[in-house]
Amino acid sequence: MNTRNMILNGAIVLGLVITLPSVHAVSAPIKVTIHVPSKSLSIMPYYFGKDKGFFAAEQIEPQLVMMSPPTAIAAIVGGELDFSTTTGAATSAIMRGLPIRRVFYVQQDPVHVLLAQPEIKSVQDLIGKTVGVTALTDAVGMSANVILRAHGIDSSKVTLLAMLVTDNAIKGLMTRRVAATLLAPPYVEELEAKGYVKLAEARTYAPLSFIGLVSSIDTMKKSPQKVYGMIAALHRTMNYILNPANRAEVVQYVASYHKLDLALAEKAFTAQMLGYSKDGTKPRAAVEREIEIYRDTLKIAKTFTPDDLEDMSLLKKVQGR
Repeated sequence: MNTRNMILNGAIVLGLVITLPSVHAVSAPIKVTIHVPSKSLSIMPYYFGKDKGFFAAEQIEPQLVMMSPPTAIAAIVGGELDFSTTTGAATSAIMRGLPIRRVFYVQQDPVHVLLAQPEIKSVQDLIGKTVGVTALTDAVGMSANVILRAHGIDSSKVTLLAMLVTDNAIKGLMTRRVAATLLAPPYVEELEAKGYVKLAEARTYAPLSFIGLVSSIDTMKKSPQKVYGMIAALHRTMNYILNPANRAEVVQYVASYHKLDLALAEKAFTAQMLGYSKDGTKPRAAVEREIEIYRDTLKIAKTFTPDDLEDMSLLKKVQGR
């Protein structure tokens, strides 16, 4: 082999050695931390998508962290958390001027139910009592206020207690610390079977958003691929969950996920399906109504549009690929 060929072959080998680590780096999954308020069926798509490999297919390695919605929003703004799933708490934060946006809707409509102690038969029976909510300014707290007002009850006549996470709200109801609380499937179906009373459905009173994907504006600017990967993974997941051909598999997953019998899992999933977004978006008119509810409840004079709350640009790119 002449000198020229030796140099050429050496250069090729050296090029491969240099290139291989960079190829590996590109294919390595992006680790992200995501806030979740509970393990309800509203949140289930995150766990299902992770277990099915839909996040891995988009080079995303999610770590789901449970904490209170207000704490999560503060952590996102501070750069200590990548994403939150609570679109309600995000709305309150945006109206206070924090730089975050909704980028995907897992839920288009609420499926939470106001559930009460067995002896309580109406919303009016809650006067003078304590109602548990995850946070006073998230979608759960907002829904509680709207339901009370719709029944002619001033919020000062009922104590709203921030329980931080759904597990605390359930324990509060079962230990009688609270007279009622708002819960999502399958907790509603489980507790109804034990004698707790359904007083009102949140979607009857307010089209509020509960679960989706929330990102900081800074993350969207500096790490658009991370946000894109998350949206793409959720898009894959929801398409699979919403496909009728996969219903039996999904219901079986729900049964295993929550340790329910199949009949109860089917009932809970049917209730949850009423709220899931079909394409990751929410009708503009419903978002506008939501804005007015928040402004009225929080006594905010400034006006807002859906464009102030959400950024669907990356979702559009995912849908168009």
